[in-house]
Amino acid sequence: KDYPEGYGSFDIYISYQTPNGWSERKNLGESINSAYWESAPCLSADKKQLYFASDRPGGYGGSDLYVATKMANGKWSAPRNLGAVINTEGDESCPFIHADNETLYFNSNGHPGIGGTDLFYSKKSANGFLTPQNLGYPINTINDEGSLFVTADATTGYFASDRSDSKGGLDIYVIQ
Repeated sequence: KDYPEGYGSFDIYISYQTPNGWSERKNLGESINSAYWESAPCLSADKKQLYFASDRPGGYGGSDLYVATKMANGKWSAPRNLGAVINTEGDESCPFIHADNETLYFNSNGHPGIGGTDLFYSKKSANGFLTPQNLGYPINTINDEGSLFVTADATTGYFASDRSDSKGGLDIYVIQ
């Protein structure tokens, strides 16, 4: 607990941009945060769903992807695990729900891939998400890729990787 209002080792907070700058951080509370690790939040374009990663008990692996829905009273619902189609015995993280609110991008070291951690996408269906597809080479390499963000018009993507031509650690790469 880094902050006294925290619930676990890594919590999700929100801050709003105002005419006077950013508001004070606000912990999203115990409906989102637990005594465990919550990270990599991504708010849907319509601001009705919050996707994030957590290693809370009851998942399929080390860290799983979850979604919470904003209720009419402004509070967040209890998070729902995205299930065994998305989550594996490995680690899934860095969810990004595209502006189309139908395409979920994420990284995983549990789905079949090229390297340590690869980037995947999955489309929403009436029954949940479809089988994830690996984004393939040259986006994924034998190294670790993650944190993919795709522009609203789907023409450009930005992702982090520790591939051999990086300047050290994780660098940002662009795909068009």
